[in-house]
Amino acid sequence: MSGTGTGTKVIVTVDGAAPLSTLLSEIRSVIQDDYYDETKMIDKINACVNSIAGGFLMPDRSISPPLPDLIAYNTVTTSLTLPYVSLPSDYQRNVFNVCDSQGLQIAPPEGGDYSAYNLFVKQSFDMRLTESGSVYRVAVKGGRLYYQGIPAAAETIGIHYYRKPTNMVNDTDTPDGIPAHLQLRLIKHKVCADIFGEQIEDGQDNSGISVKYHAGKFAEAMLEMVNFIGVDEGPEIYGSDNY
Repeated sequence: MSGTGTGTKVIVTVDGAAPLSTLLSEIRSVIQDDYYDETKMIDKINACVNSIAGGFLMPDRSISPPLPDLIAYNTVTTSLTLPYVSLPSDYQRNVFNVCDSQGLQIAPPEGGDYSAYNLFVKQSFDMRLTESGSVYRVAVKGGRLYYQGIPAAAETIGIHYYRKPTNMVNDTDTPDGIPAHLQLRLIKHKVCADIFGEQIEDGQDNSGISVKYHAGKFAEAMLEMVNFIGVDEGPEIYGSDNY
């Protein structure tokens, strides 16, 4: 990592994307606290990107939609004894299509989507989920894909979902999945709000105004992002600390 002190020239790419070096420089120009070294800053920046991708509670109580650039496809192989298999390691949220090895859709529970696990159990012929046979219905619960039946020979199941963002490591890395023109504002204000919030916890009451300012600016940028992306049909929250 090259030097990123407050005197570093801010670089933004032609498409408006903010590389890691710029994010570090911009945040440091506000925080100006040596406790937050480069490693701590990068961890907070990457955590911020993951939180945005995972979904934030918006003022209307909806959850911010998934990021279209994080759509992924991968396959899993069914167990011969269990009614579930772990989702791909890069899974973050919203399984929105499941198919068999021929590319034909495997239906979600009737009356729900793939997250409707309770409906899935109720609509299974055997609610203990011990039915044998080819997979005819699936649902997602936590980090698992549940299915009925349980094939005698392992079957390949294809899954469309939204993956976790790739962490930034190098100077030129940019926030994975976040619209380029909003990267700097979203990440700068979220990380600054988090850090100033930590200072309040440490007894620095004068940080409260800074928390409100940066949290407000972050909320404004999130609304812009939601309007830019459009609202997905059924976003799920992955987990984030919301203001």
